[in-house]
Amino acid sequence: MKNKNIYLDNHSSTQIDKRVYIEMKPFLTEVFGNPHSESHSHGWISNKFINLSRLKIAKAINSKSEEIFFTSGATESNNLILKGLAFSQKKKNHIITCVTEHKCILESCSFLQALGYKVTYLKINKFGELNLDILEKEINSKTFLVSIMHVNNEIGTIHPIKKIGEICKKKGVFFHTDASQSLGKIKFDINYLNLDFASFSSHKIHGPQGIGALFIKKRKDVKLTPLISGGGQENGLRSGTLPTHLCIGFGKAVELIEKERIMTMKKIKNLKKLFLNTLKKNNINFIINGKDSIDNNINITFPEIDGNYLFSKLDNISISSGSACGSGSGQSSYVLKELGVTSKNANSTIRIGIGKNNTKSEILYFVSKIIKILNGKN
Repeated sequence: MKNKNIYLDNHSSTQIDKRVYIEMKPFLTEVFGNPHSESHSHGWISNKFINLSRLKIAKAINSKSEEIFFTSGATESNNLILKGLAFSQKKKNHIITCVTEHKCILESCSFLQALGYKVTYLKINKFGELNLDILEKEINSKTFLVSIMHVNNEIGTIHPIKKIGEICKKKGVFFHTDASQSLGKIKFDINYLNLDFASFSSHKIHGPQGIGALFIKKRKDVKLTPLISGGGQENGLRSGTLPTHLCIGFGKAVELIEKERIMTMKKIKNLKKLFLNTLKKNNINFIINGKDSIDNNINITFPEIDGNYLFSKLDNISISSGSACGSGSGQSSYVLKELGVTSKNANSTIRIGIGKNNTKSEILYFVSKIIKILNGKN
C-alpha cells in the first residue's frame, strides 16, 4: 500500500467505469458519423444512439428526453441558465443565489451584475444551512430566478431543494439547481424536487470528462438566449457538433450509477464511518465542517497541525483542500470562510471524497497515516 497513490478526491473527478469505457469504444472507431448529418446512415446511427443516451438520463431523473440538453459540463450548463435566462428577460432583473455556490455560479452572477442585473447572495449559518424564511422574503416582483446547488461541493451540505422549489413555485419564479454533486448519490427526481432547471457533469459519476447536461422543464414561458452561435444544434440552444462517444459514455454512466446507487452509497457510508470512528478511538482532535453532509464527503479540520505540513506528509494520498476549480489561488476556501472557520483552521482543513472504488484497506491506511502524523511519528 505504501507505494500506491490512494485516490480520495472524488468530488473533483471520478475514475471512468470500465463498463462505460467499453460502451464508448465503438463510437471512437466504428460509429463515427456526425450525429447532425441527416442525409446518410452514418449520421442517423450516431444520432439514434445519442438520443438513447438522452433517454437514459431522462429516465434517471424522471424527466422527458426532450428536456435533456447536452453541454460540455455543469459549468456550461450553469452559465447557459443564468446568462441565457437573464438575457431573455424584458421586465425582470433579479437573481437569488447563495454565497457558497460553485465558482461558476458566482462568477456568472458577477458578470451579470456588471451588466446591471441585481443579485442577492443568501448567507449560511455555521452548519452551512440556508434560512428559507429569508430566501422567501428576498423574492420580489423583479426576481426571475433562484439558483441553489443541491449538494455543496466542499462541505457536502444537502440543501432542502424540494422546499425551495415549493417557495419558487408559489412565488412564480424559476428554480435552478446545480446537481453535480448529488446525481447518483441521493435520489434525484425533478418533479418531486419542483425543479425547472438542473445541471449535471458526467465526470462526477464515473463517466467521461468533457460532457454534461442541462435539464430544462418544458413550459411555454421558458425562453433562453443561446450563448454559442452556430448551426443551431440542441434545439437551437447549444450550437456545435455533439461528441457522440462522450454522450454515449454519459448515458451509460447515469444508467449504472442510478441502478447501483443504494448499494454503492451504503459501502461509502460504511467507509466514512470507519474513517471517523478510527480517529475517535485514537483520541484525535478534529472538527467536521458542515452538518448532515452527503455520505461521500468529509470536510475535516485538524486544528493542531499546519496544513502545508499535513499535505506534504500525505504525498501519496490524492485529497483536496477545497474545490478543484478554486484550488491554486493561494487563498483559503471562501466556503469555509462563510462558515466562520478561522484562516488558521481553514489552512488545517482537508476535503476527502470517498468513491465507489475505494476500499477498506485504503481508508485504514489513510487514517493510520493521519494518526501517525498528528502524533508526530511520521
